[in-house]
Amino acid sequence: MIDNRPLHTGSALSSPSSTKLKKQPSPRTKPEIQSSLIARQTVVVVLLVLGAVLWIAIGEGRGIGAIRWGVIAAAALAGLLLARPINAALDRIRHPSRRGLVVSAAAIGIVAACYLITSALVQDRDLFPKTNDDCSYFLGTQMLAHGRLRMLQHPLADFFESFYILVRPVYCSIYFPGTALMFVPTVWLSLPTSVVPVALSGAIIGLLYAITTELIDGAAGVLAALMVVSLTWFRTLSVMVMSQIPMLLLGLLMVLAWLRWRRNFKWGWALALGVFAGWAAIVRPVDAVVFAVPIGIAMTLDLWKQKWSRRAVTAGLVVAGTLPFFTVQVVFDLRTTGHAFKTPYTLYLNEQVPGGTFGFHRFDPNARPQSSLPQVQADYELTRSYLELHQPDNFLAPWFHTQFPAGFAPRPPYLAMIADTTLPIRALLSFVPVGLLSLTHRRRWVLWGTLPVFLALYLCNPFFLEHYAIAIIPAMVLWVLLGFDAATRAWPRHQSRITGVATALVVAASLTSLWEINHLIVRDPSKQVSDEPLPSALLRKAHELLRGERAVVLFRYSPKQNWKAEPVYNSEVVWPDDAEVVRAHDLGARDSEIVDYYAQTQPDRVFFVWDLGKDELRRIGTAASLREAERRGENIDRLLHPSTDSSSPH
Repeated sequence: MIDNRPLHTGSALSSPSSTKLKKQPSPRTKPEIQSSLIARQTVVVVLLVLGAVLWIAIGEGRGIGAIRWGVIAAAALAGLLLARPINAALDRIRHPSRRGLVVSAAAIGIVAACYLITSALVQDRDLFPKTNDDCSYFLGTQMLAHGRLRMLQHPLADFFESFYILVRPVYCSIYFPGTALMFVPTVWLSLPTSVVPVALSGAIIGLLYAITTELIDGAAGVLAALMVVSLTWFRTLSVMVMSQIPMLLLGLLMVLAWLRWRRNFKWGWALALGVFAGWAAIVRPVDAVVFAVPIGIAMTLDLWKQKWSRRAVTAGLVVAGTLPFFTVQVVFDLRTTGHAFKTPYTLYLNEQVPGGTFGFHRFDPNARPQSSLPQVQADYELTRSYLELHQPDNFLAPWFHTQFPAGFAPRPPYLAMIADTTLPIRALLSFVPVGLLSLTHRRRWVLWGTLPVFLALYLCNPFFLEHYAIAIIPAMVLWVLLGFDAATRAWPRHQSRITGVATALVVAASLTSLWEINHLIVRDPSKQVSDEPLPSALLRKAHELLRGERAVVLFRYSPKQNWKAEPVYNSEVVWPDDAEVVRAHDLGARDSEIVDYYAQTQPDRVFFVWDLGKDELRRIGTAASLREAERRGENIDRLLHPSTDSSSPH
């Protein structure tokens, strides 16, 4: 039975909460109270100024323009003038019953998921795997859905080589299998690839509402949910087969399991925590540690005064929950690399991104990928700029300064990336330092603690991209809301006005960060937010055009092509030969190998050549007819490339 009594949680933005006092404090005189209040106000002002300096130092941010600033300022003024009705509305949702909390979390998650998919459709986004990452993840999903972790090496391995997959000594995704496990229902139920990530994203928002309600109150929970929906990178990944969304869901489930466990130390929640932690460890191991460290410290403190038997059983249950997932990873490693603790990811980095593994490695300017594909070589030219910076004497530089790799677009500082990924506008950084004053109990410390652990660990990673910071969205959102909480407590006589302004500020910043609104009020296209990570007419054309005929398409790479827009993936099937349209590289003089292979195994397949430089798709003929022409003495390479130099390998 669900308890319908109100939840007794901390207050947000900030209504007083009732707490049980173990000892009645001695009454203070009015001058003492006034002096204490002035000291607190002084600290809050200093911290707000420090936050403003941090914001100014990092910069204004994207998705911002004069009109948007005007809208946000007008909203803040309206919040001041309408403080009383705003507070009355917030008071009605601050302390939901347990049943109300569950219903509200479910409703918020469903509404958020509906918005995310609707927005993607309105934007005409490409709702199919097309980036190098999600193509690799979906290949892993296909294999796991069919009971496999990897396939044996394909006889034509070189033709199917691509980013973030192995073609030797086996054929598989390089990524940890936990993400594929989360997306397996996509294959089993023949769902569009956007359905499961959208559902997971909705679940994340509902969970964050529930957790924030417990840590602060229901009003803060609603604002937290709105802030997450407003985040561009969250919306971007909400329809993609990527690891960040499953990881964030599992991280929040870890936090929820710990919160439930600490109420009465029930062993079932300890086991559940182990399951979520183990699964997270084979999704994104570093991010799993980000959540596990603060939770582990908190559990140790919670158990400090308990009997040793309870400690032992609790630890045993947590470990037991992780074992099935670690077993899967070890089996995957053994069948792929031959070593129990050498992952396919590590193998790939050693071969194609030398010096790219976790930690610090001496930069070798002469190092190159083992692959001969020109697109892999081109990608390494950008990658090496990360590796060159990630040295013991300069690894902090990209966190604070804009970088300009030669020949590539400038990268913003990593701290700016984190702000853009985790907050609707960078201006909210102003409230971050003061939020430290509201870290008043262990429950808040645990969720907030994921942030410093994240920063400490990613300092050791050679690479940092915006979507990596998705794991700390809950911590940053909580921190900002706690900043508002601390500000309202510093000026108790003006709590209502501050709450009205803060609420209006968050709502306006969040709504104007939505793509549908941002594009209307930010006139400069270069400053508008975008939810499409890889706009590519080529990849959409390849997805829509190559259907309805059993074919082999040989893609001829061109230096004019964006190497990130790589079309050679057969992620819709476990084995390339099972694809309706087999995608392969045009390897020039070696193309006779693939023609001969399919002439023997699937002679009815029709061969096409897609010249990416000219964006020209030419129909050549069936594998059987090409082999017959070869028997008559005709040159296969000239049949496939009648107007090019047959000596060119690509």
